[in-house]
Amino acid sequence: MTCEICLGLNEQFSEGHNLTWLNFGLQITSVPYAEISLQEQCFYWFLFESGLVWKIDHVDAYGDYWLCVQHDEHSYEMLAPVAGSFKKVPCDRPYPVTAHSPLHATTP
Repeated sequence: MTCEICLGLNEQFSEGHNLTWLNFGLQITSVPYAEISLQEQCFYWFLFESGLVWKIDHVDAYGDYWLCVQHDEHSYEMLAPVAGSFKKVPCDRPYPVTAHSPLHATTP
């Protein structure tokens, strides 16, 4: 059950952003090599070798999930895992994330 404070969170977001509640995290199950940089490969290895389930930071306008790891006060990395490189793992309590409004295709 969502608390009263959390129910009002969505009102604080600007146009184009919504608050959504997720009941799963992502576990990296493989490290892709095609079309990603060496830096991204290293980050994938970090997430993969940890064996942990990571909470999603936000959902972009294309519906992709983004993970964020903060290394220290001024350093963090973000990654949108490639389809097939992760699995969804259910979590006990839903948690809020920012979700950008979906992009709509325009017809010429």
